[in-house]
Amino acid sequence: MRNECKPTKAQSMPEAEVALRLAFWLLDRADQKAHADIAIDGAHVRIKAHQQGGQRIEERTVFDIRSFLDENQCVSNSLKDEWRGSYIRKDRSFSIRSAPGFDVQVKCGCRDIKAECKGGPLKPVKGKSATAILASAIGQAIVSGSNGDSEELWVAVPDSPLFEKAGARINKSRAFSKTGIKIALVGRAEVRLLS
Repeated sequence: MRNECKPTKAQSMPEAEVALRLAFWLLDRADQKAHADIAIDGAHVRIKAHQQGGQRIEERTVFDIRSFLDENQCVSNSLKDEWRGSYIRKDRSFSIRSAPGFDVQVKCGCRDIKAECKGGPLKPVKGKSATAILASAIGQAIVSGSNGDSEELWVAVPDSPLFEKAGARINKSRAFSKTGIKIALVGRAEVRLLS
C-alpha cells in the first residue's frame, strides 16, 4: 500500500470553501435584497467509501461544511439534509444546493455575478498546476455563460502565489481579455480581484 501525503487545510483550500467565501464576500458588499445561490457537490464535502482500482477507499471528510457555516454565523431557514438548504447570514439570504451550473450566483443591484470556483493547493504540489486549474474554471465559465447584458462571469481560486502568478499571466492574454471574465483570488481573510 502506497503512503500518499494528502494536503492539509494549511496547504490547500477545497472548492466548497472557495465558493462559500466568495459568496459571503459578495453578499457583504451587496444590499440587503441580495441573495446568493451556491452549488456544492456532495463529493466536495465528503467522499463516501468505495472501491477504486481494486483498493478500498475509506470515507473521509473533504470539507467540514457544518463547522464552517457555524463559524460564519449562518442560520439555517430550512434544510433538505445535513447542510443543503436556505440560510441567513448578516441579514442576507443564500441557499446551498447540489446542481449543475455556476458554483456561485449573486444578484448585486443590476449586476448578475456568476462564478465558477475551483479549489487547489496554496503551496506547490507536484501534479497540481495552478494554470490548468484556472484554465478549467475559465472553460466552464465560457461554456455556461449566457451573454446576458447584466451577466458578469468570474472564476475564483484560492489566493496563493501560485494562482496569482498564473492568473496574472492569463490576464495579460489578449484572447482572455476579450472574454470579460474576472479572476478572483479567495483568501481566508479577503477576496482580491486581479486587474
